[in-house]
Amino acid sequence: MKKLPLLTSAIVISLGCITASCGNTDKAKQSDSKTINTSINDLQNAPDAKGDNACLLEFQHKYDALISETDVLTATGFTGKIPETKYNKILKNPEHHEFLYKFTNGRTGKIPGLKQEMEIQDVVAIRSIKSMSLNDFKKSYRAITDEEMQKSKDALNDIAEGNSGNADADKAMKKAKEQNISKEQIKKTGGALTDVFKEVSKGYRTVEALGNAACWNVVTNELIVLQNGVKFEIRTDVSNDTDKNKLVAIALAKIILGKCN
Repeated sequence: MKKLPLLTSAIVISLGCITASCGNTDKAKQSDSKTINTSINDLQNAPDAKGDNACLLEFQHKYDALISETDVLTATGFTGKIPETKYNKILKNPEHHEFLYKFTNGRTGKIPGLKQEMEIQDVVAIRSIKSMSLNDFKKSYRAITDEEMQKSKDALNDIAEGNSGNADADKAMKKAKEQNISKEQIKKTGGALTDVFKEVSKGYRTVEALGNAACWNVVTNELIVLQNGVKFEIRTDVSNDTDKNKLVAIALAKIILGKCN
């Protein structure tokens, strides 16, 4: 099977998610973030991943047991709040599952793509436990180059025209055709996703002294941590201040690392 450029593989996953109705349009900011996150996680497979942290891997099927409600309340400073919880298992692979704590605190802010401010739910999510090597971690969580962008756009055109030679891409296109999604729509949607991924990739910042490697994304409010060949992610959108979101994420990551160091 022909191997696609890394970014294009991410787009194929997202297109597959779209045709499977993975999005949640009434909560645009959260669903957009989830789609971005799921895609970027798969920019690079990890053929040399050791997966030595067996403890973390066991939590792939019980994300809700990694951090407790008390942990979240302590880290966020929220008092007297009973969170709504949700376990997302839309995709079959547990690497793409997540457990969310949601709070309605009356916070307002801007959602990407909209000019006006609106009420935003505060969210803490633990997700995407996956075996990954340090080398692949560094390749995945970085800014996408212009050369990679062009290769991905070229590959996307091949996919839309049915010339990719890739089974996953062919499967995604078959689903699209079944739903009467044209190749022009695929090109347009894929191109838009490519641009979004590039902007998100510019947001990675290294976090020192946390696990074997860690980075924070200032665009998506996500912390990605690698420990003994296994990575996990925490999304903390509890403030309009990204530094506060980062501090909350780090505090929760330390709790997780304390369980599975």
